[in-house]
Amino acid sequence: MRANALARALPICILLAGSTAAMLLPNEAEAQRVDESYFRVTPYIWALSLDGATAAPSGEDIPIDASFSDLLDKLNMALMVNLEWNTKSDWFFLLDAMWANLESDFATPGALPVTGTVDVNMTIYDGLVGYSINENLGVYIGARLNDHDITISTDGGVAPNINTGDDWTDYIIGLRVFGELNDNWSMGGRLDGAIGGDSDSAFNLQFIFARHFGESMHLNLGWRYMDIDFDEGTGLERYKWNVSQSGPIIGWSWEF
Repeated sequence: MRANALARALPICILLAGSTAAMLLPNEAEAQRVDESYFRVTPYIWALSLDGATAAPSGEDIPIDASFSDLLDKLNMALMVNLEWNTKSDWFFLLDAMWANLESDFATPGALPVTGTVDVNMTIYDGLVGYSINENLGVYIGARLNDHDITISTDGGVAPNINTGDDWTDYIIGLRVFGELNDNWSMGGRLDGAIGGDSDSAFNLQFIFARHFGESMHLNLGWRYMDIDFDEGTGLERYKWNVSQSGPIIGWSWEF
């Protein structure tokens, strides 16, 4: 499964890198920036929606469907921040932390469906180290830690609440592209896939357009898509998270 996910991801990586590098020719200011060391702090909001399934300890799949159209009803709270350090020697280090609390209604299939709510506390940490091959292309490796705490409750108290969840780590490899569109706008993208770890498959794709306000502040607008297929344990110890997560990103960056 990991091989299949990576096989899907790599052609997109190559296409993204090639097409973007052809469009984005660094200007003189950008070329000079590569020779400087700087630290970037970016708090952001990922207005993600969920599509997939988790599973009750009984083994029955519980569908998760929190579409973007009803996102405001599903998203209770979210805290997200990205920290990046770029060195003069072309190495970069990135830490991305995200916590979100979402709710999603569900209904089991059958003539007498059971309805209820899935409450998801989800934390994702990315720790990455990478190298900038040139002004427009970089490669990175690292790890992504997922930590989930899920409560499944049925309408009318048909069954007692079920508390489940798990934490797991995937080891990832990826590409990122970046460059200037004009004096005020730049863009960047990341795509990575799991090459080991606990998930059966996992990959992540995101792109960002940045509007610059001076040299040290940027408004970031973009989209992120993440797909995870994790299923581990049996019986009461089983936990499944076969879900795609996607949605727009908005953030603000300061550079030092």
